[in-house]
Amino acid sequence: MATTFERLMGIIKAQHHLDTSAVTTQTLLADVGLDSLAVAELLFSIEEVFKVDLGDVPPEEVPATVGEIVALIDSKLPVT
Repeated sequence: MATTFERLMGIIKAQHHLDTSAVTTQTLLADVGLDSLAVAELLFSIEEVFKVDLGDVPPEEVPATVGEIVALIDSKLPVT
């Protein structure tokens, strides 16, 4: 089973046609080429793919790095 990071990279690669081979958890979303609109679109895609609700994330707390997004997703997933 793919990790949250791997699944997220798949979304970013497919949705934004970006090369994610050099992306790490410390990579800033802006450094990948995602502006605020692209991040908003990404969050909607994350909700759909991961079946999580990110609607309670205030705009000023939107993650800035890939690792922060991974942590946010993992915090919303049901514990198994």
